[in-house]
Amino acid sequence: MSVPRVSMEDNRIVHGVAAGASLVIALALVTVALAQASPLLPVALTFRLGGPGVFASVDLALAAAVVMIVAALARLAVALPSAGGRRVTVVGARMLELSQTSAITVFLVAQLNGVVEAGTLILVYAIAASAVGVLWMHSRAPQPVQRSAWPYSLGAAVAVVPWGIVALYQIAGLITPTPAPALVRVLTIVLLVLAAASWVVERLVHRGQLERARAELAHVILQVGTGIALVLLVVGLARPSALLP
Repeated sequence: MSVPRVSMEDNRIVHGVAAGASLVIALALVTVALAQASPLLPVALTFRLGGPGVFASVDLALAAAVVMIVAALARLAVALPSAGGRRVTVVGARMLELSQTSAITVFLVAQLNGVVEAGTLILVYAIAASAVGVLWMHSRAPQPVQRSAWPYSLGAAVAVVPWGIVALYQIAGLITPTPAPALVRVLTIVLLVLAAASWVVERLVHRGQLERARAELAHVILQVGTGIALVLLVVGLARPSALLP
């Protein structure tokens, strides 16, 4: 029995619903930040002979809200009637969303697992974002090139580097007196799986095994899952006294 195709109109509705869900999650995260219950993640800059040390901090809830707002804006751009019928617009918005949401997410995950040095955090963000750029260029290539494994493999190899840094800090943290909380360790793995799944979806599209409309539906589900994981992180690490009256 053949699988019914997802029409562009149906897909536009999916994007609109996804944008609304992302905005609801972002609003919940902003509420936690306004209650001053969100953890502040330090950013440090040190040199061999000393340095300023911790010079800034990142509000976890606000940064997570930015991830969901970016996702919502990308979905709204696709849901608009003027942008709905052009594949390049759909793919472009999707890749722009993925580059920023994945980069900010792994930036926050790195901080939660003990990475505080500004230089390392910048590299984590830049590598994650640029890896999606490779994926985008691959998506714009002719179909025979898209079916080839090596451009995709190059992008995937770049994308795994930030997560490798996170894994190094997480494993090393287990032998310190104050390792990352169990919630952080578990949701780090969950977020990694969600990020990897986005790449798998794109590979299936490149190989012609999944149509773009269904791939976008899968991406929406993965992004909402990422938002839920971020909410669990924020609420799980928040100060109870600030959340409860």
